[in-house]
Amino acid sequence: MAGLLGRVRDRLRRRRPKPVILMYHRVATPRVDPWDLAVHPDRFADQLAVLRTSRRPLALSEFVDRARRGSLPGDAVAITFDDGYADTLRQARPRLAAAGVPATLFLATAFVGQSVEYWWDELARGILERDAALDAEALIGDARVRLTLPGVIDAARDAATWRAAEPPRTTRQALYYALWERMRALRAVERTAAMSRLRDALHLPAPQPDDLPMTAAEVGELAADPLFEIGGHTATHPALPMLPPAERRRDILDGKHACERLTGRPPAGFAYPHGANDADARAAVAECGFAWACTTQARPVAPPEPDWYALPRIAVLDWDAATFERVLHEAGA
Repeated sequence: MAGLLGRVRDRLRRRRPKPVILMYHRVATPRVDPWDLAVHPDRFADQLAVLRTSRRPLALSEFVDRARRGSLPGDAVAITFDDGYADTLRQARPRLAAAGVPATLFLATAFVGQSVEYWWDELARGILERDAALDAEALIGDARVRLTLPGVIDAARDAATWRAAEPPRTTRQALYYALWERMRALRAVERTAAMSRLRDALHLPAPQPDDLPMTAAEVGELAADPLFEIGGHTATHPALPMLPPAERRRDILDGKHACERLTGRPPAGFAYPHGANDADARAAVAECGFAWACTTQARPVAPPEPDWYALPRIAVLDWDAATFERVLHEAGA
């Protein structure tokens, strides 16, 4: 039996890797993280060490170009970040520089320079971290929503272990998820107004600096780094299939033009907010001048891809080095 297991292990080790695009959002330690967006800075460094020893890191533009030409190595890997958190500059960038690994940031441009968090984070902090009881009302879109929570001493500790992919276990978690669904379906102007009302109702304290989006100066600093590329991610981060076609194209194009102003060059690639896309969203991205686009479909890249506007990416969680290595292996990488 031991001999058989050894032969199986040897065959697995000899399996040829497949190229992968990895998706990150944050390198940070937030108190609550219902969408699994954050990787601890130390674990991020460990993950980079795994990639340096087992993979060939490429800039995503080179990765896609070589995939199209049929010369992409099986051990190729490209790292991406979505949204534009300040910690991409402050925490991820120095670790990427130390490892000599390039990365691409897909930037949601309407958030650049704002003094509040991304709405999904602000909502999580206001609901999931809240210990005090709540009995209030807020207009969200065209609906008046009752906000009712019991006072719970250990709310933050309870929320820290819950992920939005799981069914809500508490009133607090159910309220957060229901509000998130409502907010995601709103147009940007409605969402901004709704968050202003929720902010007043929740009496939120000021956010931490690393939890904010980057400023325009910080985007420029990142764009000047030869290890970083900037891609499009719309202006207002909508779920594109939920928008009318004209509005969908306008948000994509507004984000593209803002990227050009912030970085001095047009972005080549794009990533769909929330991973949400359909045939018309993919067509809109192409019409707006992007050469390729990334989804959140979790699998290796398999050149020639059937649709260069639906490139898969594997979301990276807060894994230690051994787990990270195993996940890549199990993904066929």
